[in-house]
Amino acid sequence: MPVRFTIDGFKSNFRDGQRSNLFYFMPSFPADVVVGDMGNDRAIYLVRTTSLPGSTLEEIMLNWQGYDFPMAGKHTFTSLPVTFNMDHKSYIRQNFENWINKIHNPITNEYAMLNEYMVDQRLQLLGNDGEAVLEFTLHDAWPQEVAQASLDYTANDITQFDVTFRYAYHTVSDRPTGG
Repeated sequence: MPVRFTIDGFKSNFRDGQRSNLFYFMPSFPADVVVGDMGNDRAIYLVRTTSLPGSTLEEIMLNWQGYDFPMAGKHTFTSLPVTFNMDHKSYIRQNFENWINKIHNPITNEYAMLNEYMVDQRLQLLGNDGEAVLEFTLHDAWPQEVAQASLDYTANDITQFDVTFRYAYHTVSDRPTGG
């Protein structure tokens, strides 16, 4: 039977879509980098934008009697950019500055141990009722970049800055992990 493109057909099959503003990114910090009262429970409210994490399977090309046969190779995971609104005392920014300086101290040239700075991060997609419908856990995450924040005398906007998280891999669950 041919597909019928009608508004009734669309309505009965589409139902509803995932809203891009229904998400929680839950930043978690190493305990010794937290400034003031900007712990994990407050930082969630300063997240402005992010993306869903991506991954790629690299290609391995095998040649057999003149025939190129592609097969899956190494699994790589993309970095995750997150935009934060800055709180009025800049605690969120200080947390990330402390974290990136914990990884490598530019004054002493010392590097932290992996288990001292890698922290799992969670990103939840929420349904229309506010309940998590999908959760991504970024395992062994750390801030690869804490980007500059633009300042402007002519603007009256909340200052924002980007943090790019690098991580080993991510897992996906259809229910909150609570981790």
